[in-house]
Amino acid sequence: MSDRDKDAEILALRYQLALLQRQFDKPKLTRPERALLAALLHRLPRVHLRQLKLIVSPDTLLRWHRDLLRYRHAKASRPKRPGRPRTVRSVRALVLRLAQERRCST
Repeated sequence: MSDRDKDAEILALRYQLALLQRQFDKPKLTRPERALLAALLHRLPRVHLRQLKLIVSPDTLLRWHRDLLRYRHAKASRPKRPGRPRTVRSVRALVLRLAQERRCST
């Protein structure tokens, strides 16, 4: 195991310990807590994750990481301005002119 993997494992285990010391019942993790835990552990191989004593299952961690990426992608691909895009000025002028001509001819 590389030093980077060991450091990630140590950080994750320390973070879990801090979370558990704060709570007495089953831990209820907030979204930022889930994101941090998933980010710390997602680089470790699944085989190694199964050997660790985690407060959640490795599959749950991987699901949290997928959800984090899905949320990030959805936020990035969301349009910046909600609603229908503006109509081109020339098309708008043409429609108004046609409406005016139609009113005059009837």
